[in-house]
Amino acid sequence: MASIISICNLALTNLGKDNINALSEPTAEARACNQYYEHTRDVLLQGYPWRFAGKTASLAELTNDKLGTWRYAYKRPIDCLKVRWIRREYSVTDHCRQTLEEELSNPYEIEGETLYCNLSPAFLRYTWRLVDPTKFSPLFVEALSWHLAVKLAMPLTRDPKVRADAFQLATRTQGAAEMADANEVRENSDHESEFVRGRC
Repeated sequence: MASIISICNLALTNLGKDNINALSEPTAEARACNQYYEHTRDVLLQGYPWRFAGKTASLAELTNDKLGTWRYAYKRPIDCLKVRWIRREYSVTDHCRQTLEEELSNPYEIEGETLYCNLSPAFLRYTWRLVDPTKFSPLFVEALSWHLAVKLAMPLTRDPKVRADAFQLATRTQGAAEMADANEVRENSDHESEFVRGRC
């Protein structure tokens, strides 16, 4: 089962560096992992709509300070890394993707922690800041370890070639993880009921 330390140790092993037991260790490896892990995780989560990192929430309405431009204002969830779609009704399935027609008919604007739109009620599907590594898919863990290795390469090795090699493997493993995630969506879609299809 993945942990922050195990992911950091995968990244360090990818670079031929010693493993760590805690991020608080007084070592260069631990300091570098502590500096780069969270940022690297969030960037990878934000870049693709991973199934395991999707969340749907009913938005809490705020006082609208943009009347005339938007009908409603809502509080953006504090753990929202990236908006996937906004709809008037809750979708019962994660793989109900936003179509271009829906995107155009349900426009929104984000300013700071406020989301403006013309829907009420409003349900937001978004990528959330998932911090529990036990919820990551195995291929995501592999991709994250290589992306972290890219960040650690220069501080720990000072070798641009090591960093370039790590970047190539990070890109390759991320692509494999995204493909597996997309294939899981298609497989589940083949078995969905008529009721679910009607709700998408």
